[in-house]
Amino acid sequence: MVLSRTTVRVLVVAAVVTLFTFNYIYITSWASNDLSSTSSIPSSGDMTYEYPGYDVLLAFGDSITQIGDDPNNGGYLAHLTRHYERQMDVLNRGFAGYNTTGARAIVHRVLPKTRSNTRSSALSGWYPWQSSSKPGKSTGPAIYNSTGSIWPRRNSHFPSSARKLQLCIIFFGANDAQAEGEAGHNPIEKYAEDLRYFVSLLWSPGSEHYSPDTRILFITPPASGELMIKAKMRSGHMPMIRNKDTKACAEVVKKVATEVGAPYVDLYSAMENRVHSANKRAEIPNKLGTSNSTSAGKVESTVQAAKSGKYGGYDQFLIDGIHLNPAGNKLLFDLVVAEINKNWPELKPSSPVLAKPPK
Repeated sequence: MVLSRTTVRVLVVAAVVTLFTFNYIYITSWASNDLSSTSSIPSSGDMTYEYPGYDVLLAFGDSITQIGDDPNNGGYLAHLTRHYERQMDVLNRGFAGYNTTGARAIVHRVLPKTRSNTRSSALSGWYPWQSSSKPGKSTGPAIYNSTGSIWPRRNSHFPSSARKLQLCIIFFGANDAQAEGEAGHNPIEKYAEDLRYFVSLLWSPGSEHYSPDTRILFITPPASGELMIKAKMRSGHMPMIRNKDTKACAEVVKKVATEVGAPYVDLYSAMENRVHSANKRAEIPNKLGTSNSTSAGKVESTVQAAKSGKYGGYDQFLIDGIHLNPAGNKLLFDLVVAEINKNWPELKPSSPVLAKPPK
């Protein structure tokens, strides 16, 4: 029996359709049983071994944040990651070379979206701190949580296991403070407006990133070691940053944070106070009189251990006059943790439940 060409084509098409139908039914059935059934999750007593999906601490900043998780430099984010292990995921979103203007161009890809695109209304100029609402504290049901949320979603820039953005650290200014004419220079008024804009994205009801329960913590830029910067400028490219301009940026951070009702870490003042305290102690040996005095020798050695005469003491905390060294990172970590504990004691790490792995 010889089949016609038309009959052969019909049989081939029927076979293909049957195969695809069978595969679809099988895969759908397998996925449904695997994802919806909890009977396959090993358990012991009241404990299940389902991956918990931790909340997130997001650090948004410049190069100081980008290298902030470098364990070889004692990065402040490396310390925070250890501090919050199995409590919160510390998400590093640091961008080297960025000032707040550059950060503003990418912030919509950094923050999680909590609703459909309403970006135009978020840019209307309304800021939540101009009303009676108090963002950063519980004001009702969270916009997103571990179930039924827009974030996390497929193709998201966040971990698929993430649940909620608990805390957002905003840490810019080291580049904004660059001298006029340098690539990173940002006018002080624009710097302030950009910081307000970042806050409005999280706390403004018209924003697609609206998250009134997310806490915001500002960090001022660190003090600038001008002598170190000038030395680096002679040996290679390094933008000029004057400490007075960094101080101006630090004052803006404190002003904006107070205006919007968010706490801040004054890293600039903390460094300046320590540097100048060491410099004052360096004057003690001269006032003690005889250089052969035992007490004078002890003071001298103590001071020299903490202070470098070459760079005015700023090398206690800085690598190159801008970026933090291990001591600077540890100082920042301690200040951040102290500010978190003071303002949000509920974020203090608790002892994690150390469930045994499933057998």
